[in-house]
Amino acid sequence: MKGFRYLITAVLLVAMALPLMAQRPEVIEKTYEKLDELRIDLVLGDCRIIKSGDNKVKIRLEYTYDDDNFEARFRERSSKLIVQEKFYGRNAEGTARWTIALPAGMEVDYKAATGDLFIDGVHIEIKGQTGTGEIEILSSEGEFDLSSGTGDVEIRDSKGEFDVHSGTGDVLIEGTEGNFDAHSGTGDVEAENVIIEFEANFHSGTGDAEVQAPKGSEFDLTLGSGTGSAVLDLAGQPVKGYFELICNEKRGRIRSDVPFDREEEVGCRDQVDLVKSFSRGGKSPSYTVRTGTGKAVLKK
Repeated sequence: MKGFRYLITAVLLVAMALPLMAQRPEVIEKTYEKLDELRIDLVLGDCRIIKSGDNKVKIRLEYTYDDDNFEARFRERSSKLIVQEKFYGRNAEGTARWTIALPAGMEVDYKAATGDLFIDGVHIEIKGQTGTGEIEILSSEGEFDLSSGTGDVEIRDSKGEFDVHSGTGDVLIEGTEGNFDAHSGTGDVEAENVIIEFEANFHSGTGDAEVQAPKGSEFDLTLGSGTGSAVLDLAGQPVKGYFELICNEKRGRIRSDVPFDREEEVGCRDQVDLVKSFSRGGKSPSYTVRTGTGKAVLKK
């Protein structure tokens, strides 16, 4: 009887271990030299882009898909590398995680159906999109033209040119320097402690848009929301430059901690906007805070 119990216990332990063994990832590692461009074309995999310690491109892929359902493709053409995921059948189950180390100055074209994109500590020029994944940029520099259909976008402690969009997710930019064009269709857009070189545009269709403590000398900042609140919070910084707050005359509201020098109505019929403005110490920087049916707010 005791031996039978031991046998049952052993069988149970093996049965419990089988799923863990099945999930043990396969690993592919590759190294390339003298590349200027990289094209990443993924379906379900997440991608992490980091800094290379030398001038080589190093790729590590960990995946748990069955080899009958999944294939990783690598094609090198002159100074360009193409990396792809290929799936076969409809019942692929598993995960794929790409880690790609790049030297400074690489040009990257990125596309994913559902995967997340994480960029950390690189100097890069990247353009691309993910359908439902999130995008995070940390401690990086360069040109970033990226969008997600439904995922959040976060940028922290970086520098460069940023053209970032999300269809329904939030966009957060913090501690970053450069020029900005940040949009969300229905999510919130927030920027905090950013340094603007020349121009910045932060906008949400139906969510809130808020900028806190923007810095810089001569720049144009536009902040807006279609139906939500648009809030400029100077957070104790000097009130200097030209300020203009705009809302729909009938359905929007304007609030300001600073009195206005001028007030006017612009437009005709149902498209009349109420525009209030003032200048302090010159015309630059220039701030425009706009909403349709929400609130346009200036805080000192």
